[in-house]
Amino acid sequence: MGEYTLKKSEQEELEKLYNIAKEQNNSINFNLVYMTMKLTDENYDDIMKYFLERGISMIQDDVEPDVTAYACEGEKIRPFDPSKIDITMKPLTLDSLLKRIQKGEIEFDSSFQRKAGLWDRKQKSQLIESIFLRIPLPAFYFDASDEDRWLVIDGLQRVTTLKQFVVDKTLKLQEMEFFPELNGCVYDKLPRAFQRRIDETVINVYLVNPSTPDNVKYNIFKRINTGGLALEAQEIRNALFQGKATQFLQNCAGLPCFTEATGGSVKSERMLDREFVLRYVSFCYLDLNQYSGNIDEFLNEGMKYLNRASESELLEIEEEFKRVMLNMYSLMGRNTFRKICYDGRRRPINKVIYESWCYVMKNLPQSDVNSLIRFKDEVQMKYMDLCEKADYLYLLKAPDKKALYLRIDCVMSLVKSVLEKAWNDKED
Repeated sequence: MGEYTLKKSEQEELEKLYNIAKEQNNSINFNLVYMTMKLTDENYDDIMKYFLERGISMIQDDVEPDVTAYACEGEKIRPFDPSKIDITMKPLTLDSLLKRIQKGEIEFDSSFQRKAGLWDRKQKSQLIESIFLRIPLPAFYFDASDEDRWLVIDGLQRVTTLKQFVVDKTLKLQEMEFFPELNGCVYDKLPRAFQRRIDETVINVYLVNPSTPDNVKYNIFKRINTGGLALEAQEIRNALFQGKATQFLQNCAGLPCFTEATGGSVKSERMLDREFVLRYVSFCYLDLNQYSGNIDEFLNEGMKYLNRASESELLEIEEEFKRVMLNMYSLMGRNTFRKICYDGRRRPINKVIYESWCYVMKNLPQSDVNSLIRFKDEVQMKYMDLCEKADYLYLLKAPDKKALYLRIDCVMSLVKSVLEKAWNDKED
């Protein structure tokens, strides 16, 4: 690699990142550096050296940031009929909401449980105390597509606290500020006057009704659910498209072949692993012409596709997924779904590389895949050469449909060139 001199603007941004890292115990997330500095193969080593020399450790998730997702930020929702947006506000007493909880008419989906436990007992107790003090509660938002089972969009901590205190009776009050005498009380031990204040408290409830288009509903989730730990895109999809899709993604994300192919780099905590499986399904089974450059909408269509699929179709998709993961690892080893560069340093997993290689390998007969694996050293060398080309690197950062097709064409051309050699050697 040749000498690279950091620009003044880069030095200024690095100084800001350094100050942030000092406030974070001398560590910084790689994704923040990646997004701020627009890392390239040209400036990468110098920027990493800058942090190393200053004793700053780099926290790296080993999955490159999703350039297609960034491109969609601020993008307008695809045209729809405004008359179909149906969001109503109605006042409810907490007693009405609690009855829905008791009857199982509020969805406490397992995918949300990791968020439902964010509050500690003190925070929960103070919510109950706020009700005693008649302090108005923030509005609640529910997806009311199913009248018999509302899904919480915003207000999960509050709904969960009410459930634990009034319905489950597992929460004991503590660290109360205005009513310390009630510390240690469960709901049944409260004086009736305090129980009545809970029952009669009026809350504002916003209901997103069934006629609201899916893509608008998805956008509402993204915009509203910003308190506490903001939901990731796949977590929203997992909530909106409950059914076969959610179970299928969970099963496939846990397959050993997927963990091996991705080197254990794709974590499960925020459903990133399920998003990867969904990307495989969407790019390998949907018509690519459906892809408009908006990855969120395309992956939403993938969830719908899985929910419509029969059990036999799901089984077939899973078997093909296993085949592609096993074949990719046999072909690329530790560099599966990553850029391969001359310096030998292992790069993070790249989502668009994953998509294009999955698409190509899914559509190759196993006999051709076997030939590629026999010539895997040549495949890896050719892909290394490809990863050094500026045109290809640009395609990895472009979110549009044309770039998608060109990325796939690059991989397909590479594969065909190796297969031609394999066939010629076989004839000789």
